Amino acid sequence: MGKGIIGLYEHADDTIKAAEKLKDAGYRATIFSPVPLVHEIERSRMGERPNYIKWFVLIGCLGGLSFGFLFTLITSAMYVLPRGGRPIFSMTPTLLLSYETTILFGVLWTMFGFLVIARLPVFFKKSYDPGVKVDSFGVLVEDLQTDKHKEIERIMHEFGPTEVRLIENEQP
Repeated sequence: MGKGIIGLYEHADDTIKAAEKLKDAGYRATIFSPVPLVHEIERSRMGERPNYIKWFVLIGCLGGLSFGFLFTLITSAMYVLPRGGRPIFSMTPTLLLSYETTILFGVLWTMFGFLVIARLPVFFKKSYDPGVKVDSFGVLVEDLQTDKHKEIERIMHEFGPTEVRLIENEQP
């Protein structure tokens, strides 16, 4: 069962201030908004999440380059076709195949990295309030311990929410 406390606010500034205060208190707050708040969140102390997709791309490209190079090298060594004094291992087809496998593996690892970072597919329901999608902003604190409810509610009430309540979602 997913438990959380959600505070609904009328203004984005109050929402961001409440999330900052919850973060300072040691809680992980999620902001829900009907409009994008990317710049406001970056300017706040919430900060931007680290982006790990570049490491997936790097691993995929280096793996593809290595695979393409080794594939042509091993194939040339296994199936020797001597042709009038030319080298058995030629760089032109090796570079072409290595380039193609670099792009292919880079794209595949990028898509895989996106799915991992986005946590897709979702195997459980997340706490969410449908009122956030129209006219209000929300701050959600999930996975609560029962002794922390009052402290979280007190912090949320400092910034004038329209509503603060406990929400529970059953896992499928």
